[in-house]
Amino acid sequence: MSSSNDLISVVVPIYNVEKYLKKCIDSLIAQTYKNLQIILVDDGSPDRCGEICDAYAKQDKRITVLHKKNGGLSDARNAGIELCKGKYVTFVDSDDYLSEECILYLYKTLVENNADLSICGFKYITESGKIINKLNSEEVTKVMNQEEALYELCNNILFPNSAWAKLYKIEDFNDIRYPVGRLFEDIPTTYKLFFKTKKIAFGNKQLYYYLYREASISKQQFNPKRLDAIEFIEEMCSDISRKYPRLKSISNKRMLEEYIYAYTSLVLSNIKYKENIKNIFHKIKQTRFLVWRECLGQKMAYYILFSMFGPKSLELGIKIEQHLKRKH
Repeated sequence: MSSSNDLISVVVPIYNVEKYLKKCIDSLIAQTYKNLQIILVDDGSPDRCGEICDAYAKQDKRITVLHKKNGGLSDARNAGIELCKGKYVTFVDSDDYLSEECILYLYKTLVENNADLSICGFKYITESGKIINKLNSEEVTKVMNQEEALYELCNNILFPNSAWAKLYKIEDFNDIRYPVGRLFEDIPTTYKLFFKTKKIAFGNKQLYYYLYREASISKQQFNPKRLDAIEFIEEMCSDISRKYPRLKSISNKRMLEEYIYAYTSLVLSNIKYKENIKNIFHKIKQTRFLVWRECLGQKMAYYILFSMFGPKSLELGIKIEQHLKRKH
């Protein structure tokens, strides 16, 4: 069991977010849990982010700033991990921000449930402050063993695969790092951290604010490196279903979602990646029959139905869905 005031390291990778950075750092300084090591990793940012970090470090002795050559999000997170002195670590993206009680809530959820890792809910929020995901009506805590937590990770509903909104034991990173130079780096990393645990506690209180902005990495126009997600999801689902054969169907469902997501990105891209489209449709065709009906949500069933009539039909279904989304 942890003591009541363990040091928690907070790693913030920073690149080209001058407009948002102060709000992020201010939310960390204002945390009700005070025993923090705040690590700001300036990943060679071309704007004033480095200066902003240095100014905050002069104001708060809990802040450590690392200026480094640009190496990408994974490289920045890894560099921050090397500087961690806390018993626990959490990650915050530099355009996001936290409720004042977020870290305390993560800590209490972990400690009070004698868990190895804790997770909190999040709000998906626009720059104007509009919340675009569903708000929880009542506070619920769910304590899971490893298999149950991996089921939820594959199901991709209760909580996302992200590095953020989670509190980890720093010792679990002894032999784990984020893959440098790749996109969707959370996919091949989070499940390996789950493999280190016996018990995971999820509290659905939505205290992490994920900023929706068009210029973010995950919203950029399609490029072939987005296909990293497919390689990573196949690796993840293979490892999970090998360890827990009962999770085979939910793993297939997670792969199918990723294939359809990638296919959608390709179809809506201004540049046509015909060979990629052909390959991914083949994966959709192979996988759709492996998913149990009870695993499917309405949207996934919609895509599968269109895919039954071939790639052109699925492309039409995607365009109809996007048109309806824009109308609403």
